[in-house]
Amino acid sequence: MRCSYQMANAQARAKTLILKWFDEGSPQPELRQRLSAGIDRFFSEVANRETWSECISTLLGDASAPHLLASGPMWRVRPCQTGLAFSSVVPGWGYGWHGALKDEYVYDILSWLGHFASQYVHRSHVAKVLMIAWEQHRTVLHPFGSQLASVRYRGCLPSITPKMALDAAINENERRWGAVPHLPVRSASAWSRHNTLDPAIHQSIFHFLRGQSLVKAEFALEALMAFDCAIESLQTMGWSSTSGNPRRSRTDLCAAMGFKAPTAALAEHIYFLRNNFVAHAGGWRWWDAEEYVDDELLTKASNFTLRALRRAAHLEPRMRTIDPLPVNWSDWLLNNFPALWKAIWFRDPIEHI
Repeated sequence: MRCSYQMANAQARAKTLILKWFDEGSPQPELRQRLSAGIDRFFSEVANRETWSECISTLLGDASAPHLLASGPMWRVRPCQTGLAFSSVVPGWGYGWHGALKDEYVYDILSWLGHFASQYVHRSHVAKVLMIAWEQHRTVLHPFGSQLASVRYRGCLPSITPKMALDAAINENERRWGAVPHLPVRSASAWSRHNTLDPAIHQSIFHFLRGQSLVKAEFALEALMAFDCAIESLQTMGWSSTSGNPRRSRTDLCAAMGFKAPTAALAEHIYFLRNNFVAHAGGWRWWDAEEYVDDELLTKASNFTLRALRRAAHLEPRMRTIDPLPVNWSDWLLNNFPALWKAIWFRDPIEHI
């Protein structure tokens, strides 16, 4: 746990970000004062919720979904008769805010902030399973699933451990969605251990799988753009110790990840096609732009993106900025708030949402 001085600075930084966003909507001063006081209460309440948690279960796919068995300290996935049952334990930030935030205006903002923060943790764990399903079965599963259930543990003493919550969730999932007679071999995929709480990896997975869905739907150019977006997401990782500027150049990013010149040339070619035919208007036979993107190039782009995603996830511990298994979730939230805020919150002020 960090000292109180560091905690105070982290909370002040988080508060500044929230109020800066609020100020862009030309708010009334009285509303700003109420929100400012509410932010202090919000973080004070978060610090008091170390014994609060929520176990969220999501039914991924349907009866045709691949049978996967995998787990981590905070999550498990297990096949059921009607789909793939995924459960994860997240901090208890997504509920119970009426008592702490009595001002309805403040509640409407900050209760959603708590919900989105805990939702981010859940979806980061889901991302592991989505990658396992793709690598082992070439199946794209929708992260939201078709059904959702949760159990909330509010200040239980003795504390409910993640193992206890997940054991109970598995039993309930099998009751709700039907147990299968035979379980598959437990997956040994490295994605079970990769840090998908890192926003760069988390976002890259989203774009990579979106690209696969677009390939299947025969949107070749759009798929190529999604693959390049996956690479661009990885550029935001902490590559400061490497030569060149991986945050700017696809070539430098490839060098930082240990890829050779031909792979870097492919990355630059994908980037060129994205800029000139998808993201922006361009020349060179725009009516027939898809002639630039044949099946071979799409396959190469897909394979390269997967390799880059794997390589970045493997290298992440060397430049780690976000703890995947924090001892104290309140400290974790404050310590990572700038990155989390950008990942989960809205760009526009509340009056425009």
